Amino acid sequence: MKTSHLWWVAVALAVSGLVLQGWGDVEADSPFQDPLGFVGTLLVALPLALALNITMRRRRDASGESSPESVEFRAAQQARSRAYGDAVVLGAVLLLVLTIVADTAAALTAALFLTLAVGAFWVRYRLALRAMGG
Repeated sequence: MKTSHLWWVAVALAVSGLVLQGWGDVEADSPFQDPLGFVGTLLVALPLALALNITMRRRRDASGESSPESVEFRAAQQARSRAYGDAVVLGAVLLLVLTIVADTAAALTAALFLTLAVGAFWVRYRLALRAMGG
């Protein structure tokens, strides 16, 4: 499907979502009390986000930015790895602060976050090594 057709469909769905939101109950306390408004919100957000994602991916593929040899790809990889390291350090600081200040449940939640973050990295790392033959 051409990108322009994709955007026409996304805009048509977004406009129909706005119409559904207009028919919904304005004074509802929760989305479950106003199903028309909730579905309308989904019809506005999801197609536009999906169309933007597909368009950006197509542009990256066309320009060669998604190639592992490109400067943009290497810069993004380096930024992701440093951001992951920062997140682990900040998670450890959060765990220490919550252990001192908050209750046990909050500290256990932070410890679970740290464990899952590091565990997810190592699982992905091992899968990538296996895929590369290492």
